[in-house]
Amino acid sequence: MFEWHGWATIVASPGTEDDESAEARQRAAEDEVTRLATTDVPNETVDVRWANGSLHLWLAGSHNHRDDGVIKLFSEVARIAPGSYGVLYALEHGVDDSWERWVMRRGTVRREADTSLSPHRGSVEDG
Repeated sequence: MFEWHGWATIVASPGTEDDESAEARQRAAEDEVTRLATTDVPNETVDVRWANGSLHLWLAGSHNHRDDGVIKLFSEVARIAPGSYGVLYALEHGVDDSWERWVMRRGTVRREADTSLSPHRGSVEDG
């Protein structure tokens, strides 16, 4: 089973611009991420919600086999709104005992070593 859980805060730019042009870019990025996140795939949760004036994305799901579509979606959000930041965790049960941690920041998504949940057996489940 391939399992994942993640979140991102949607921000159009890593800069501190605060003018009408910056606000327009923010709204455009929010609209595009919202359109991108309106998928209906079995065994997946893709949720976009507003909290205190900021747009947030939540991802969770599990498939019987690995599907990197969620990592591609996370990367596309970073491309659309390069000021966004967040974390996506993924685990391929039975293949690897280490969680993958994908970190979004400054328009990129990079895989980093996880030591919080890995190794899964021993850290999360009994060995």
